[in-house]
Amino acid sequence: MTEMYSPSDVQKMLGIDGSTLRKYATLLEDHGYHVQRNNRGHRVYFDKDVHTFRKLMEFSKHEGMTIERSAEAVLKEISEENNTDTVTEIESLQNTSDQVVEHNCNHGELLERIEHLEQINLDLIKLLKEKAVREAYQEEKINKILKHVERIDQLEAERIRGIEEETRMQIAAANHKKWWNWFTWKKAKPN
Repeated sequence: MTEMYSPSDVQKMLGIDGSTLRKYATLLEDHGYHVQRNNRGHRVYFDKDVHTFRKLMEFSKHEGMTIERSAEAVLKEISEENNTDTVTEIESLQNTSDQVVEHNCNHGELLERIEHLEQINLDLIKLLKEKAVREAYQEEKINKILKHVERIDQLEAERIRGIEEETRMQIAAANHKKWWNWFTWKKAKPN
């Protein structure tokens, strides 16, 4: 069996402080790496753990590598070395988690779009109601104008009929007078 180390032993071996060691251990555990614990629940380390921490520190020194990516890379390398599917399972869980997060983001975006469209629909309904009120008012005004024009046409027609009737009466009176005058004139004229 390999030698077991305390956290302070590992700190000295790696040249890091206690909080950094706890951070590394927690990060690796979060990604599925198993760290042994004693009967009190405290972490204990073995040569393989020290080796894993060294790789994590080495990966994190590369440009563009975050500590998270470094942890993933270390676990992937360990998985390949041990021919286990641990990393594959972790990656699929992470992908699933990423898909869930992406789905939730898409869901949130869709909800925002739906709310935006609902607001647009409410605004359009309001505008249509206002337009309907304006059109009803304009139609009412047009109907009043048409009734007024019809009344004016009716009065004008009545006035014209009155003038025509008066003209006929004057013509008839004039014709009647002429006839009467002609008859009277004929009588008065000696033959």
